[in-house]
Amino acid sequence: MSFALSTPHASSRLPLLPQALSGGPANGLGFLGFPAAQAAFRAQSYTIRPFRGPQTTLERMAQDALGARGERSMEVRQFTEAMLRGVQPKDYLGEILAIRNVFVQPSPWVKDIALFHYTNDPRHVEMVKDPQRQVEEINAFGSTVVDCDDVSTMAATMALCVGRNVSLIAMGFEPGHLSHVAVTVQEPKSGKWILLDGVAGPREREAARRAKQLLKMKLD
Repeated sequence: MSFALSTPHASSRLPLLPQALSGGPANGLGFLGFPAAQAAFRAQSYTIRPFRGPQTTLERMAQDALGARGERSMEVRQFTEAMLRGVQPKDYLGEILAIRNVFVQPSPWVKDIALFHYTNDPRHVEMVKDPQRQVEEINAFGSTVVDCDDVSTMAATMALCVGRNVSLIAMGFEPGHLSHVAVTVQEPKSGKWILLDGVAGPREREAARRAKQLLKMKLD
């Protein structure tokens, strides 16, 4: 495969949130310090539709990552900045790994719950939450419930927010059947593409090696 595999261990995790954002709701604000009124989510903040195949899902994810509630969202940019404050300036690999590590962290506010809590989509429906929706849920509840589409859209958007080249990668573990999606991000100093798979977590190396089919979509 033409991308590098990142498998940071727990000891390499960076601080999740700066102290200023980790105190919990107060004065009408949510967990992230945004107005708690954002809990009244807008209907367009997620998409529900019959599953029509991986190409259609990747196109929807790309639209969300590049759109007004993705790369162009100030809330998503602020969330990304908060996640990267512990990284040294111009440590681009460190930024990429910090983004990756966000998705394997526990919520700093809700005990025994992941910040990005994985669950499957409805059985007959493709549901895609845009990045701002995920930030709004974290702000309101201290965590967000996601699947691989949502995690990858968020990871891609965070990487876009800090100026990286990004591609979505759909993976199939059986011939002719794409069932998972991850992200590759280009580290600008080396030019290498780094695989980020927030769902596989420590098993992302194993998951990538098992893939028998790939479908790539570059976010331009």
